[in-house]
Amino acid sequence: MSSVASNTNTTIVNAAFLQEVKDSNLQLWSVLRELREIRIGDEPREAARQLVDKLSELRDSIGLEFSLEETYGFITGIPQVQPIGVANADTAKNQHRELYLQLHEICEQAEEAQYRGTIGRDLPMYLGAFESFDTSFRAHEELEAELIRCGLGVSRLDL
Repeated sequence: MSSVASNTNTTIVNAAFLQEVKDSNLQLWSVLRELREIRIGDEPREAARQLVDKLSELRDSIGLEFSLEETYGFITGIPQVQPIGVANADTAKNQHRELYLQLHEICEQAEEAQYRGTIGRDLPMYLGAFESFDTSFRAHEELEAELIRCGLGVSRLDL
């Protein structure tokens, strides 16, 4: 693996621990699956209630996930070597804050709409906001998967 010296502190991935954190948070993956399956269908009130409840659960689960990932899966302060051609771990770590804030905003808006009684009317908008978040989250997960593969020395062809 080629590398370059750098005077700035960098973040690297502790691939085994990052993968372990992802594998052990079954609540996160369960809530995501349930949210992805919510449809307006015949029961918009039930879909709205589920959406607000599941978004709140997701916010809590993802907050825990990101906290554990940053504690055990990333090592910051490495002053010397940054592998060439490896995705930037700083980027993945910084995405945690952006994704959490995006999800938090969706939750706040959906909870407010539920309180005001407009959630049923605005349900398609909140489902769309979740879908937008989910697209960003999936891209983030792909970046972290690439970091894990690189950290473990596994190429996509080995999978």
